[in-house]
Order: sequence, then C-alpha cells, then structure tokens
Amino acid sequence: MQSVAEAAARARDGDTVEIVAATYAGDVAVWPQKRLTLRGVGGRPRLVAAGQAAEGKGIWVMRGDEVVVDNIAFEGARGPNRNGSGIRHEEGALTVRNCVFRDNEMGILTANKASLSLVVEDSEFSHGVLVTPRISHLLYAGRIGRLEVRGSYFHHSRIGHLLKSRARVSVIEYSRLTDELEGQASYELDFPDGGQVFLVGNLVRQSVGTENRRMIAFGAEGLQHDDNVLALASNTLVDDVREGGEFVTVWSPERVQVVAVNNLLVGGCAGSLCPDSVFRRNLPEMEGETAEVEGEGNVQVVGMETRAALEARGFRPVAGEAWAVKLAAPVMFHGRTLVPTREHTSPVGTRPLPVTEQITVPGAFQP
Repeated sequence: MQSVAEAAARARDGDTVEIVAATYAGDVAVWPQKRLTLRGVGGRPRLVAAGQAAEGKGIWVMRGDEVVVDNIAFEGARGPNRNGSGIRHEEGALTVRNCVFRDNEMGILTANKASLSLVVEDSEFSHGVLVTPRISHLLYAGRIGRLEVRGSYFHHSRIGHLLKSRARVSVIEYSRLTDELEGQASYELDFPDGGQVFLVGNLVRQSVGTENRRMIAFGAEGLQHDDNVLALASNTLVDDVREGGEFVTVWSPERVQVVAVNNLLVGGCAGSLCPDSVFRRNLPEMEGETAEVEGEGNVQVVGMETRAALEARGFRPVAGEAWAVKLAAPVMFHGRTLVPTREHTSPVGTRPLPVTEQITVPGAFQP
C-alpha cells in the first residue's frame, strides 16, 4: 500500500498496521476498526496535514475501540471550525504511546462521551497555534470517562492550555508541563468541570509570558460531577511570574475535597494575603528561606539563591539536603496511593524510584 488512507480503508478488526518512517503529506484517514494497533517502524513517520483534514476534523479520526497508536508524529492540523486535531478520538478506548503532536490547532481532541477513555504515555505535545476566536489546547479531553497521562512533555502553547480535561477521572503522573521561555499558555492544567483529579510526580512551570496568572485551575466553569476531588502529591510547581502567580485555584471549594502532600513550590506569591486557595502561606520575607505551607510536607522556596541552585539541577534536590518540614507519611486517597513510584525523564518517559515506604524530599524528583 502506498498511502495511510488506503491502509485505513483495507484494515480489519484486530490488525496491526505498520507505517514506514517517511513524511506523509495530506494523507489523512478515518479508523473505524476495533482492537487495532497502528505503529511507526524504521523511525517515526510524520503525518503532515498540509491543508487536509479527515471529515474536516483532523489528521486521524479514531472511531474504533481498544486502539493503540505508537511512534507517530502528527503535525500541522487545521480545520474549518478552527479545531483541527492531530487525533480526533470519538469512540471506545484509545492508547497513544511514544507519539509527537506539533503545530496543531488541537493536539488530541475527544468527543463528549462518558464511554470514552484515553491513555497517553511517553508522548510530546508542543507549539499550539493562535486560532482566534477559538482557543488551541495541546490536549483537550471532553466529558469522557477517564483520562490518564504519564511520562509526557507539554510545552509552548499559545493562549490555550497545555492540558484541559473535563473527564470524570483525570490521572496525570510523572509528566512535564512547562510553558518554556517563549510559551504563552493560559492555565498549564485546566479541569473546568471538576471531577476526580490526581496529580502525582509532575513538573509544572508557568512562564513570564503566561496569559493567566493561575497555573492549575479546578472547577472554573462549574462543577459538573457528583464527586469532586483534587489530589496533588510530590509535584514540583514553578512560577516565573515576577509578581507571583497562583499555583492552584479551586472554585466552589466547599464542594471539593482537596489533599496536597509533599509538593515543592518554587517562586510564586509569598505572604498571608496571597489568593491561593490550596496553598495559603505566611512565609518569612527573608532571602534564601524555605517554609512549610498548608498541608503535609509541602515546601515553598522563596529565595532567589536557593531557587537558582535548584533550577541548575533541573529542580532535583541534593542528596542529604535538609528540608525544614516533616514529609507526609504514605497517603491513600479514593483508593489510590499518593506515594510516587516513578519519576519523569527528559524529554519523555519515566524511570522507577527505589522501592521504599517513604520518599525523602518533596517534589517530583528524588536525590
């Protein structure tokens, strides 16, 4: 077969389709098959939209179930409704692994169906586009049942969010969501409908070019789920806004159960008047100070010297470095352990942490 579209037309349920590494321009497709594996071989094939969009939606439209997409790059998606997607996910369970999404109006966009699930592993999403009057997001999960993201890297958005999820359950683990110097994301992570959200072992960084001083938003468009919980464990949250932004904002907090343990906060607003609804602080105004913030084992670094030293090490603490805080013991929350078992590797992927009952420092990285 000479084209991806031809392969999509001929594939049957249960097939494995191998796509040889090359650049496929304007070769868009709809995949209705079930139990399908779509895999790049001999390198990573590049699917470049080149002005084409399957059904006016994107490079690939996924309409099967139990589908795996592995080692493929999706680039340049544009659509008539300004939401052209690298992948449009419309039915069943989809796993995306070791893929790249760049310069798309939407990297991945899902339908609004509770029956859908999406798992993203070891993938890179970058360089969103300005699509006035709509907003471009690198990953946008609609009202689906479950979203899982791990070992992935999101960066360089434009106006939109690095990751937005309306899923009933969202699990974001061991990933890097950092706007980088030229990025202009709004929220780094947005959960506008609430739901059950578990953030474990992530590096999240807000740049000076941000379009919104809030990094992580929960319930901004009204809580749409019966069970609304937010867990933040062993994340490193870095704020580059000069006057200090807000790490986490929760709307209708009286209806949300929040647990925040062993997070490392770098920069951000300092002082008792900060508006942060999760990490309320009253820190000493001294260069180089660190202090415990609300919750168990959470630490904020406010001194420039300490912050610069951390950044030079990729925000990895030095072995034996003392923190003036008692770390939280292993925590179970809604049936999930909040003790990290892995950590992010650059640019994508994860590696296991030593097996232990207790981490030694706050944040996404261990010494």
